[in-house]
This record gives sequence, C-alpha cells and structure tokens, in this order.
Amino acid sequence: MATAKSPQTLVAWLAAVVRAQSRRPAVLGDGKVWTYRELWERSGGIARHLTHDRGVAQGDRVGIVGANEPAYLAAYFGVLRAGCVVVPLNAMLDVAEMREQLALVGATGTIVGEVGAEVRAGLAETQATWSLSGLETAGAGYLPRLAPGTPACIHLTSGSTGTPKGVVHSHGTLLHAALQMAAALPFEPQDRNVAFLPFYAAIPEQVLPTLCTGGSVDVLPGFDAGRVATAAREATTLNAVPTVMARLLDQAPVEDLACLRWVSFASEPMPVSLLQRWWDAVPGVETHQFYGMTELLPMTVAGDRMLREEPGTVGVAFPTSQLYAVDPAGVELTDGEVGELVCRSPARMVGYHGDVEATAAAKTADGAMRSGDLGRLDERGRVFLTGRLKDLIISGGLNIAPAEIEAVACRHPGISAAAVVGIPDERWGETPVVVAVPAGDNGLDAAAVLEHCRTHLSSFKRPSAAAVVADLPSTGIGKLAKAVIREQILDGEIDLVRAN
Repeated sequence: MATAKSPQTLVAWLAAVVRAQSRRPAVLGDGKVWTYRELWERSGGIARHLTHDRGVAQGDRVGIVGANEPAYLAAYFGVLRAGCVVVPLNAMLDVAEMREQLALVGATGTIVGEVGAEVRAGLAETQATWSLSGLETAGAGYLPRLAPGTPACIHLTSGSTGTPKGVVHSHGTLLHAALQMAAALPFEPQDRNVAFLPFYAAIPEQVLPTLCTGGSVDVLPGFDAGRVATAAREATTLNAVPTVMARLLDQAPVEDLACLRWVSFASEPMPVSLLQRWWDAVPGVETHQFYGMTELLPMTVAGDRMLREEPGTVGVAFPTSQLYAVDPAGVELTDGEVGELVCRSPARMVGYHGDVEATAAAKTADGAMRSGDLGRLDERGRVFLTGRLKDLIISGGLNIAPAEIEAVACRHPGISAAAVVGIPDERWGETPVVVAVPAGDNGLDAAAVLEHCRTHLSSFKRPSAAAVVADLPSTGIGKLAKAVIREQILDGEIDLVRAN
C-alpha cells in the first residue's frame, strides 16, 4: 500500500491546510474575517483573472506594492498559484527606484494597492498596472501544477551597498523556510499573529509559518503602538524588530502586551539591555529570536530558555542547516574564532536574478551561503554576532566592529538605542562615532555617552565623537539605516561632540 507523500511546494502545503480546516479564520483586517476557504478561493480567482483576463503567463514576474491589507495576501498567493513569480516592492521607495527594480527583474506588470497617486501614475508610465481593489476573483479553470524548483518570488535587496539584486526563491525553498520556522518557534493552530511589519519583507518569516500551521494573521496597515496594543489583547503573538520592541515598551500599555503568549524578533542585533527591559515589563511573554538573511531565511534560532541563559546569542543552526565561520581564505575556523558566517541549507536562494557572477560570488566553493556577517560559534554551537563584514571600521590599520561598541553603549541605563558608524579621519583614516537615543527625557548628553563608552572599551575601539538624537532613521522594516546616519553626520545634520 502506497504511503501519502507530504506536499513538496508552498502552494500544495497551504492547499492541504485549507482542506483540513476550511472554516477556521485565516486572515483578519479591515473589519473582515476570511476563513481559509475564502482566502484560497479569492487567491484562486485572482490567479485565473491574471492569466485569463490580464495576459499574464506562467513564469512571468509580477510586482506588488502597497500597505498591509488582507487583499495583499490574496493577491500574493494568487500570483503564486498562477505559476508566476511575485515581486514585492517596498512602498517607501520613490517611484524611480520602484521602476528600476521592476526593470531589473523584467516584470510584466504590477499590482498596486494603497500608495500615493504619484507612485500609481509613475508606475503606469512604464508598464501595466492593476489596481489591487479592482482584481476580479470569480471564474473557474485550470491552474498549473508547480514543482519545488519552480521560481516563486524575487525579493529585492535594500541596495544600501549599490544596485539592488533580485533574490530568487523557489516554492521549495519558501516551504522549507516556513516549516523550519514553524517547527523551531512555538507556532500553534490557535495562534493569532499581529502583522504590522511591511508584507514586502515579512511574509516569509511571519505569514507563511502562521498559515502553514493553521493559525490566523491579524493584519495592521503598519506600525502604530496603540493599534498593536489593542490587537495584542485578542492575539497570542507578534513578530517585530528590536527598535520596534523598544517603541512598544515606551508607548504601549504593558497590560496589553502581557496578553501575548510569545513574540519573535530578528533583522538586527538585540541589545541585551532592551531584552532585559522586555523581561522586566512582561515576564510571562516568551521571547524567541531568529537570524537569517534575504538569501537564506532562516539560519539560526534562539528560544526563550536559551535567550534567558545567554541573551547575547542569536541561537543555534536549524536542524537541516550547517553553519560555521571561515577566515578570509575560506578556511573553517575553530570554536571561539571570529570570521565570516557561512551556511548551507535547503532554504538557500536559487540565485540572483540574471546575475550568475554575483550568485557565484555569494557562495563558498562547496555551496554554502556567505552571510557577510562576522561572528563566532562556541563549543555548544551557539552563534554570537560581532558585526558586518562591510561595516568594519578600519582605524589606524585595526579592525573595529560597530556592533561591539553599540552593545557597550546600550548598557548605559539612559540609552535606549545606539548606532555606530565610521567617518573619515585625517590621522587614522577612519574613526568610530556613536549616535545615541535617550531612554525618555533623562538629560542624557553626548559627553556622558562618550565617557561611558571610553570607560568600557579598549583604547583603539573608543568612539572619537558622539551625538544624542531623538530618533534614529530606519528602513521600512525598522532596521537602522546606517548609510543615512553616516550621510547626516557628514552633511552636518547631526552635531557631533568630540572627545577630548
């Protein structure tokens, strides 16, 4: 007797969940509640509409841009079910950047949701655009059968170091990443996950694991501390980044956050001091950290128990992954030695769209993905990040990791967040400076920041200057925008206080 084979693609897995619990809620938002059956019927209708009425063919790249809303998810899955490749765009980009990214991947057209009139008109100048609210969802007909290797999505890198690259993931790599997240984090069918991070980045790490395990997604259009707190009263979990978690502690009622069962976070290093603030404020809410990159999500995970034992770690590699550190020559390092972290995993990207050379350069000789992050592993396999390879500050010929200085700065009780960047220096070539955000109105000044850092750091790592600002610029998902911070310093928009 033949045994049933597990679904091998994201679409097949979700279809199985729909069959198993068609009447359970899948997506909430805008005053609506869609069951799994309703979400699946809408996405199937959109898939047929695109192929039958819009002239979209299997394999075509289709952009999607707009604020979070339930219809965004229906369209996202509709593109996938049509056998097309979905290309989520950052709605915070200007229209010229969006057109550049769409041209890079050769998009056939773009589904446009809640964006400004200028963006909508600008996109329509160069390609077909379809209003998200105007997509039809009726009809019946054939939808293609997809293979694990079929391209599913292209995520555009931020482009902070140059021209963006299109990261291609297949239906197989997306499914593997979602199931790894679902297995390592405490997802349950009863979960209600508050989704406010922008969908262009958060679907793989938040929406897919939730739906693959039968939970529901409570969709918010973006981050608003009050709305998140209200949603948390009826929810069990949310996914955030450290800067957003700090804002929740500062702005949201603690009793609302305490209603959650667990939270997850990623995207940038979590200051130990912020993690301790969270535990002090809501001790009953579990904290889970994962670490990965657009090209390979996820790589490591640290559960609540591990974080409370070792709050500085980003966890251990997932069971199907192999992660290690290498030196500049690509030689594997021993425990405790700092090097570039590389990872081999079935969740690794297929490659960069149309860029064979960049794809080859991003991998080691044996196929492991280069992370661009510096770190070390201890004897238990726990990973500790020390900085970004490209963020390294070389001062007087010595390497300085900004993350180390940031961690020291955030140990000051009056600092809620800090960023360290390198700026040109006539004597040393480059020198670190620290920009800090005070924890409330506590009178923190740059001199105190400098004194704290210089007291706790070796002489060559000490910042040469500091500034205190009300807030730090961030990307669409809340990560620190260090390139912007550096530019503001060089343009004189951030006033530095020099060390004596």
